Amino acid sequence: MRSDLFAAVRRLPTAVIMIFAVTACASLGRSMFATPIVELKDIRMKAIGFQGGSMDIILDVTNPNDYRLDATRFTYNLWVDTNRVAFGEIKQTATLEAHKKTPVVVPVSFSINELVRATQLMSKTGGVDYHVTGEVTASTPGGSFTRPYKGDGHFDNIGSLKPR
Repeated sequence: MRSDLFAAVRRLPTAVIMIFAVTACASLGRSMFATPIVELKDIRMKAIGFQGGSMDIILDVTNPNDYRLDATRFTYNLWVDTNRVAFGEIKQTATLEAHKKTPVVVPVSFSINELVRATQLMSKTGGVDYHVTGEVTASTPGGSFTRPYKGDGHFDNIGSLKPR
């Protein structure tokens, strides 16, 4: 019994070193992962009806890392002026090549009230400011990580979108 105890005590430092090594690798992976840069590229109206409509929000996602990322989840909040007009999440894999920009299409539904508010604001001011926030979850060689993103811009009409 006593020899079993000594054997267990001798193995303890090896187990502790292994735990520290695994923890250090995970921390190193997190620190080496640069957050993708997400910009609102375009908004394309798909359908408008009496109840509301649908549009595609096209995001440009740039991977600043030296390796490919597989983005597996995006959340989004689209604000026009101070009104949140769209929010949700998509769970589709988008492959983000190293140092390249990849378009990601986010399908969004909206109510007619949200459209009317945005249109009224555009008619008064000649344009609207927008703000997009959310999180992107990416698989990397060091594990999966979730990071926030945000972007601002202005558009003067439906066909003109100008990121800031």
